Amino acid sequence: MTQRNLVYFALALCLIGCQGPGPSGYSNSSIEGSIPPGFYSAKLPISAVIGVAIHYLYKDNWSVEETKTGGDRFHLAMKKNILRENGDSEAGMIFKRRAAEITVEQGYDGYRIMEYSEGIQSTAFGAQRVAQGVIECYKGTGGGK
Repeated sequence: MTQRNLVYFALALCLIGCQGPGPSGYSNSSIEGSIPPGFYSAKLPISAVIGVAIHYLYKDNWSVEETKTGGDRFHLAMKKNILRENGDSEAGMIFKRRAAEITVEQGYDGYRIMEYSEGIQSTAFGAQRVAQGVIECYKGTGGGK
């Protein structure tokens, strides 16, 4: 099933969750017309959870947060999407690709990897692969990777 089909499936579930009668005994006529039918349906929270899960399946394998730490150095912190099973060995490649992008965006000629580490972090939903590192950008032929 493609990612686009998963998104359509999630939207369909959300729409199905919006069907059905409201709670019995509900009779506030002043706002009754403004509340969509089935707003209080028990299916809605279940559909929302499924929709969020589908969204996270559709997201990229890795998220990257970058911080300029002073001078020409940048810290990159990466976390793997815990709902995706593939992409475990992509951290190094993504780190280098983002380092190259930063180099171009900031007008540098190259970069050196000063630190790099990978590991597994415990979260409420299970183990999550993480990676982090520091790059130093340079201008001219300062050497590097």
